[in-house]
Order: sequence, then structure tokens, then C-alpha cells
Amino acid sequence: MKVKSWAGWERDWLKLVDHYRAAPTGPGVYLICADHAINRAVGVDENGILTIGESGNLRDRLGRFVGCVQGRHAKGHMAGWRFFNSALSKPFPIETLWVSWCEMPSKEDAYRKEGEMLGLYLSQHYELPPLNYKFNWSAQEQ
Repeated sequence: MKVKSWAGWERDWLKLVDHYRAAPTGPGVYLICADHAINRAVGVDENGILTIGESGNLRDRLGRFVGCVQGRHAKGHMAGWRFFNSALSKPFPIETLWVSWCEMPSKEDAYRKEGEMLGLYLSQHYELPPLNYKFNWSAQEQ
């Protein structure tokens, strides 16, 4: 997939189902996107961002997302659970989802980066990505 640029995010995108096991086991922030644009409250998200997340272990976190999306786990990742239980697989089949991640020095740094990215998304579209259910206030508390 072509490299998408958003919020300074200049990374390659990988098919989620094929590459989530290749994610590092350290801390970082990740984005999971659809393969097409999504209409938002204000404007259009050309990148189709479904969720912005962080973790102390990216591989484990992405594995939990995939497990919930596929219905193999009833819990373990709220965005994955919401995806599965709201039937988002109809407009966004898991085979069409893309992932990208950025390793961070610590979980705290990943949490702050996630907050910055959620804040930017919120300022652009006046709502969070579809699978994010709460705002991370870390970037605003500084």
C-alpha cells in the first residue's frame, strides 16, 4: 500500500492479518486503517483511520485486536470487541485492514504520542476515530 501521511506519520502500511505477528514486542503506538476514506462529522478522513492505540507490547496488543475482530476472544481489546459486535466487518472486512506502528522508548511515551494523535484527529474531524471510545488526555495535561 502507498505510504499514507498523517500527523507526521510517514511509515509503510502492512496488511493487518498478514503482518500483526511481525510487530515488535516493545512499546509503541499504532494505527489501524480501512482501505478507503471514511466520512466523518466534519470532512472526510482520506486515510480511513479506524483506531489509534498504544501499548507496552505492540505484538500482543495487535494480536488481541485481531482475535476480538475474528470472534476468537470475547475480550482483550475494546476496539476489536466493538468492531466484532457492531458488524463493522461488513463495510470493513478484516482482510482489507491496514496497520502501521511506531516503536517508542517507553509505554509512557507511547501513551503521550497516542494522546497527541487523538487530539489532532479530534481537531480535524470533531470526533474520535470510529473504534476509539475515549479520549487520551495525556498530551493536554502537560
